[in-house]
Amino acid sequence: MHVIIVGAGEVGRYLAQRLGAEGNDIVIIEQDEVVAASIGEELDVQVVIGSATTPSTLEAAGVRNADLLAGVTQNDEVNFIASLLAKEYGVAQTVARIQTEELRGPAGKALRDAMKADLIIDPDADTADEIMELARVSGADEVYRMSDGELLVIGAVISDSSPLAGSTLAEIGQSYEPNWRFLFGALTRDGETVIPRGDQTLEVGDHVRVLTTRATRNEILELLGAKHRRANRVMVLGGGAVGSRVAERLTEEGADVVLVEQDPDRAKYLSERLPYVTIVNGDIEDVDLLDEESITRMDLVIAATGDDAANVLACAFAATENRTFTVAVLHRLALLPLVRQFGIDAALSPRTASANAVLRHVRGGTASVATFLESDIEVDEFAIETDSAADGVRVADLHLPHSIVLGAVTREGAPAEIVRGNTVLHAGDNVVVFARPESIPALLRAFTA
Repeated sequence: MHVIIVGAGEVGRYLAQRLGAEGNDIVIIEQDEVVAASIGEELDVQVVIGSATTPSTLEAAGVRNADLLAGVTQNDEVNFIASLLAKEYGVAQTVARIQTEELRGPAGKALRDAMKADLIIDPDADTADEIMELARVSGADEVYRMSDGELLVIGAVISDSSPLAGSTLAEIGQSYEPNWRFLFGALTRDGETVIPRGDQTLEVGDHVRVLTTRATRNEILELLGAKHRRANRVMVLGGGAVGSRVAERLTEEGADVVLVEQDPDRAKYLSERLPYVTIVNGDIEDVDLLDEESITRMDLVIAATGDDAANVLACAFAATENRTFTVAVLHRLALLPLVRQFGIDAALSPRTASANAVLRHVRGGTASVATFLESDIEVDEFAIETDSAADGVRVADLHLPHSIVLGAVTREGAPAEIVRGNTVLHAGDNVVVFARPESIPALLRAFTA
């Protein structure tokens, strides 16, 4: 597949990495020559310098042969125009990123329709959704919904209070025979992530990603030794599009929310728009202010300003008390190592939230996609097609690559089932899998006709 990505920012680079790893032909269009040069050194992709709003630049990127164009710059107008021009050239699929609040709403519908984009992605909404999942499953540092929420992928660090520490996955599996309620799909230790097998021993400090049902999520957190509590008292740092959305939704779910916003005009606007949220006008780097607002006595602190360093420092201050669960939004992933170092519980980035939406669209039959900041392993959900290689076949007989683990299967009228070697797949089943990007083509060959 020939893919054109417009914009070499965090979302564009991430998409290029993911789609390139699957063997697609990637071209990035970038106006900034310095950024373009760095991309050429970092990724094995073609880079075209210029504006995607001009036909000549699109022609240089091979738009006449493109299967997908994704406009993911920080400029909504560039993304829209690039999408419209691509459609005029006959590109089958186009994606446009929109950040302007008005353009995302009803007032922008006519313009969105005119631009003919097949998928509109909203980084702020996607990031807010991920934060809300974390808020509902406090204690996990990653939460991704699969199978319309029936299944969850939970990421957490194994603590010294975990009863599973020191056991192999085979031993854990035997203790839960015959009906498994969860599956370990990925394990990170000393910066290296693997898809674990039965002989893998869990150790304190391991970061694991576990597939489980929504009903058993708290049980899994207890087994991992992760602290979890209901977020009754919440502080949101930053009243931008992400912070205000999260504050409003948490209030609707019954939480007592304090929101700190530095801009006085924005704070005044939010106090009128969000009457049930306590709005504080102040700087989140003002430790005295945070202390006065009892940040260390909150159940949950979410730092969602546009300043990554401020987000990290404010969460680090809140994390001085073990009772507070902290979430930092990061745009520059160079700061990611500081998250664990400062005791911050969770970090997320708009790049994964937006990229996951694009990957779902590109892969067609994929119902859900979850990718992670610190690993190339991802979680995908595929439908089994009639007459495919997997239709009517036992999992053990599929002989899939070792970089793939089938996690769970859902079928109409039946509860989700953790996959075992003797599980038989049928057309119409949805299968959740852990895989590396280069293995996706093998999955598609097995699951599609």
